[in-house]
Amino acid sequence: MCLAEKQLGLDSVLHYTDKPDLEVIPKTPENIGVLPASKSKVADIHVCHSHLADDCLGKSVFVAHGTPEHCFTGAVEQSKASGYAAGDAFMLSKYRIDHCDATVTFWPRHQYIWNSLNPKARVLVVPMGLDLDFWKPTPTQGKWHGSPSLFTCENSHAIKWPLDIILAFPLIMKKTQAVLHTHYLPMDQHRWWFPLMSANGTAYRSYSSGMYFNSEALRNGFCSSDFYINPVRYGDFNSVGLEAAASGAKVISYRGNPFSHYWITEGDQRVIAEEMIQILTGATAPREISPIASVSSMAKEMVKVYESL
Repeated sequence: MCLAEKQLGLDSVLHYTDKPDLEVIPKTPENIGVLPASKSKVADIHVCHSHLADDCLGKSVFVAHGTPEHCFTGAVEQSKASGYAAGDAFMLSKYRIDHCDATVTFWPRHQYIWNSLNPKARVLVVPMGLDLDFWKPTPTQGKWHGSPSLFTCENSHAIKWPLDIILAFPLIMKKTQAVLHTHYLPMDQHRWWFPLMSANGTAYRSYSSGMYFNSEALRNGFCSSDFYINPVRYGDFNSVGLEAAASGAKVISYRGNPFSHYWITEGDQRVIAEEMIQILTGATAPREISPIASVSSMAKEMVKVYESL
């Protein structure tokens, strides 16, 4: 977003509020325009995700890109784990909504929830945008195994991890030749994922790991598999699902996701399996997805927010 704003002519810089004296090394193209926080407190507008220095001047915009339910459950879970002085993402979000001059979210559903906490707050929706010059169909480096091949690599939080797909997969295996490629499973969760997949048989029709993909490898995964599974709860969407769709993958997600080619019903894994079988065998026709915004259009909408302040 910062780089896209710079391309529109804004003096937009990225700074680190938690590392005030940080010097950016190495000075890569991605780091151009990055300044230590100690040199950036006089900006006209500060855009933050969580923390903001108390002595910053100018207006402030809170980008609330955390799902409200995930912020709430995460706060409860962290308080159980540490007990004293635990972090609280939900109340931090509430504080930012109350004190920033505007709040931006990428989801209309989230706008309703955040606004319900403070009806007087300015909570605005901006379309999540991608670098569509990069995220586009490209030649595969080799078709991934499976007829069809299913790929998923979500950040492994309960709000979007592959648990329901793995629980449904024994039924899917009986009716299809699908192979599941499940990656980005954190190593500290392996002691749960791999015994589960071994016990229900998913391990014998899957490739699973803690592998982390860089952008080029991730795009190749989208272009080399038949379907991308994007199980973000509540019918929400995320950047990975958008990147998959923009790269030409057929995306499967829960009902309500406007950028998903196929919808499955969140809940009973037997229903998920049956709906997946219908999709994988071609019995269910794909949906027409909503247009995916560019990073430039996202930046233009952010500029409108800034100008309104």
